Amino acid sequence: MSKLSREDNIVLIIFAAVGVMIPAVIVSRHFIGIDSLSLLHIKWGRTFVGTVFTLLAAGVCLLNFYLSILVPWLYRRRHGSMANFAHVSGLPVIGGVFIFCAGALMPPSISLGIFLLLLYVIDGNGIPWFFVSIIQNGR
Repeated sequence: MSKLSREDNIVLIIFAAVGVMIPAVIVSRHFIGIDSLSLLHIKWGRTFVGTVFTLLAAGVCLLNFYLSILVPWLYRRRHGSMANFAHVSGLPVIGGVFIFCAGALMPPSISLGIFLLLLYVIDGNGIPWFFVSIIQNGR
């Protein structure tokens, strides 16, 4: 791995902080029961907006999983190699934002917390796969 510039290191630190903050909010809300938005005193519409963000997160993360993980695997299986494969990009990082909002807004539920964490892990254009790519490619 070559030496990274100062700006690259700052970007990596920011992405790492955001990448850890998303599952931390989900775990604290759905497994421990700490409400990070309790100081805002939101009473009306919180569950409705959380449901909208949950549906958006599911749609974006499943699309990203299909385009960045499943499609290349199916192409390699069908053609034997990745020659002439045209990669189609999904929606990078947006799934993580939707997961963050859904995790903070929805009422505490262990099964919902597991579902949101699973979406976070399978999001092929999300922050966890950004770090997997950096580790695999050395940059």
